[in-house]
Amino acid sequence: MAFSRYAYLATTALVALAAPAMAQTAPTTAGDDDLITVTGIRKSIADSIATKRNADSIVDVISAEDVGKLPDSNIADSLARLPGVTVDRQFGEGEQLSIAGTEPALNRVTIDGHSVASADWGGNPSDRSSRSFNYSLLSPTIISQAVLYKTPEARLQEGAIGGTVDIVTRKPLDLKSGTIAATAGGEYNDRAKRGSFRGSALYSWKNADETIGFLGSISYDKEQLSRAGVASYWYRTGAALLESYPKDANGNIIYAGPNGTVASGATINGSRPNAATISAFSASRYASFLAREFFKQERERISFSGAIQAKPTDDLTVTGTALVIRGNYDNVSNSEYTYGFEGSRMTAATFVPGQNGQPGIVDSATFTGITSGTGSTGQLDTYYRRTRLKNDSVSLLVDWTPGEWSITGNVGATRATGGKDPEYLLDFRTQQGFTAGANGRNTQVNWNSPASDPTKWLSNFTANGGENITAPDGRRFFGRQIGGIPLQSGFTTDSEIFGEVNVKRDVEFGPIKAILFGGRYASHLNGNTTYSNAVYTNQNYTLADLDFYVQDKNLYNGLGTSGNGTPYATLDKDGILAALTKYGNFTADRGLSTSEYWRVREKIAAGYVQANFELGQFRGNVGGRLVNTRDESSFFISSGGRTAPTRVNSDETRFLPAANLIYTASDEVTLRASAAKVIARARYGDLAGSVSLTDTFVGTDGRANGTGSGGNPDLKPYAATNYGLSAEWYFAPASFLAAEFFYRDISNYVGNAVDEGVEFTNTATGRSGVYAITRPVNGGKASVTGFSLSGNTNIAYGFGVQGSYTFADAETPFANGLPFLSRHTFTIVPYFEEGPFQARVSYNRRSKYFYRFGRQASSDYTDRYRQLDAQISYAVTDGIGITAAASNLLDETYYQYSSTPDAPTSIYKNGRVFSLSATFRM
Repeated sequence: MAFSRYAYLATTALVALAAPAMAQTAPTTAGDDDLITVTGIRKSIADSIATKRNADSIVDVISAEDVGKLPDSNIADSLARLPGVTVDRQFGEGEQLSIAGTEPALNRVTIDGHSVASADWGGNPSDRSSRSFNYSLLSPTIISQAVLYKTPEARLQEGAIGGTVDIVTRKPLDLKSGTIAATAGGEYNDRAKRGSFRGSALYSWKNADETIGFLGSISYDKEQLSRAGVASYWYRTGAALLESYPKDANGNIIYAGPNGTVASGATINGSRPNAATISAFSASRYASFLAREFFKQERERISFSGAIQAKPTDDLTVTGTALVIRGNYDNVSNSEYTYGFEGSRMTAATFVPGQNGQPGIVDSATFTGITSGTGSTGQLDTYYRRTRLKNDSVSLLVDWTPGEWSITGNVGATRATGGKDPEYLLDFRTQQGFTAGANGRNTQVNWNSPASDPTKWLSNFTANGGENITAPDGRRFFGRQIGGIPLQSGFTTDSEIFGEVNVKRDVEFGPIKAILFGGRYASHLNGNTTYSNAVYTNQNYTLADLDFYVQDKNLYNGLGTSGNGTPYATLDKDGILAALTKYGNFTADRGLSTSEYWRVREKIAAGYVQANFELGQFRGNVGGRLVNTRDESSFFISSGGRTAPTRVNSDETRFLPAANLIYTASDEVTLRASAAKVIARARYGDLAGSVSLTDTFVGTDGRANGTGSGGNPDLKPYAATNYGLSAEWYFAPASFLAAEFFYRDISNYVGNAVDEGVEFTNTATGRSGVYAITRPVNGGKASVTGFSLSGNTNIAYGFGVQGSYTFADAETPFANGLPFLSRHTFTIVPYFEEGPFQARVSYNRRSKYFYRFGRQASSDYTDRYRQLDAQISYAVTDGIGITAAASNLLDETYYQYSSTPDAPTSIYKNGRVFSLSATFRM
């Protein structure tokens, strides 16, 4: 029913795009383009349509409206308007993309056709080891186009199942000499209640003979993020909360009260429960660790890009490029949560029974506090993370066209680092009683004293007493851990050196018009490092003894929170550092965390042959790519209290054929078909994750049998056979209507399973044997089937509209489906452009999607999400303009849940962002 509604509305809206244009001038042919003058929004759309129309495969395109002016301040937000593309907005700003129903790790991004290293700031802790890229790092100033290749050609780099995004940057010989583009402005986040500055400048020059030129661009961007939210860290069933009821010698509850109820113990739904109520309650779930969270970050990015071009002869161009990015992603976060897991302390509860085979939800449970002795009923965690990102890329491109030959060579290097260095952690405990519970988007936390009372939040030593501590260097101490200052926590290093040669020869072999061949070699290194540290105290103190503050009373508005759990007293950066310095009187450096260490050295060699053909109204290409991947995975094995470094080599070769057929049915209609075999390489952390082994039996020959868990250095790449069909109708100038069908038949899908009979050498013990290891394995199968409708049209009087709708469905052996796949995605962008004035509104909606396997093997989903943005621009003169923009106007709630919508895991709001900027161009 939902599908029918979405499909009907989307189809009706998109087909209607064509109607206003039918009365316009006859459609433009390729030779008429010079008759049309378009600027601003229409220029961007016209450039994108021209690239799409002339492509040799199925592509979609985003083009800059002018030099230094992309439609959005974030390229991911612009790409999210393309059919088949979705973006995750956990932190408000788009960072990673899903394409054609496949998760970000199975897609690629290149810049001018070459790889770009990637390292994250730590905001995606569940997937630091993937090969995805953080789009928020790219300045829009340097971007000319972003081309999304939905179907491959043999000449294109492998490594994506969903699609590859190629960022095309500005070059000096393509621009008018003396081109200047500058932007300056500010933005304000209404939840952070802070503003910030962003600006950029670009200068491009070339000589009169157009034989040499240079371009330089610098961009500075500061952004305020302030995210209040709710989280549940662990769901228990009601069966784990029955300790307060009298039991017999066998542990069975005794029902000795009136009408078959219990005689004592916690009330359920206002009365003593009977066996039927206990049974239904036992099957219901309870958010045992229910948190109020606050995250604050100031994202500061500065980037420089440069290009030098020389064209000593008409057939030779040499281009050198450099991209330097520095990011400061420092952040402060805190989380105050309940310990709702001791059933002996529960005095009352209410729950909503499950329906249609689903578990119920415990929406309220009351627990007594600790009035004497040690122990805790809740916790306050505070963090300050110093986070730096670096990304450096250089490349040299040679383009030589002697006669009917075209030869290009590209060599370069790219390197990125990122992570927390260091991370400061400090926690507190409380001994209060409380009432807490969750039911969908409504949650409650009520402490015996308001959470704003700092005297109720104690040091861990005060709440739980001390214990004997022995540091790795032998020092001894009696106290309790209160936090830590680990260096390089989740710190990622990613680098690549690459070189490639591509040759094209125009020929006349019947329908074959060109032969392409070439090769590429890359040496890639990816690693993750974490150092462990613990800080202890033997002093009694409370939060009131520190420089605390109480949160704004309106911070959690709109998040469905109730009770005195908000606002709560907590610490900011300076308070955390001061507390660790004042009370942390014993520190233990535990050294390298071997369980979080990996290094993967990957060497890729690829060669391809491709033929471009044309016969009448048909054209296209067919070819194949032979790819060899050699991985050297380094990690640690732990067994019996010992650890040892281990290195495993693997080698894999695949042939990847690809074919694209294009039929020009008329001047207005183009049909496309594509088929290809593709791969996406496994996550680095899956290849080189640490391995823990337990020897359950050791024979007289010294061989062991045992169990274990960890990574899998023998993983093969994800593999898929991709099919695509598209029909494109260019019914008027700068207008089109397109329908696309896509199918991804994925094999070698990587999922966790118990891998029996694994021959393994346990380097920690020196023994070899056969183990049953829980680890990522190949062999899973999945498929994604979907279609997209998209279009654009100029209506009348300066008005126009863009839109797209995508349906995607997956078949998998897993009930939860594929990560990040939304069945329905809808985008509509009405716009207006007349004279110096232009305006645009963008609305995007994606349906729910499976996010990941969370704590306790929970299937976590992200609920449907809507994004409404608006932008207004006015050209004061030909070179000066003013732009006002607003994003997330609906102040949308980012809602995640565990298996069923009534069990929230995360509820966040990131706030609306308003910006005002001025541009200068000449």
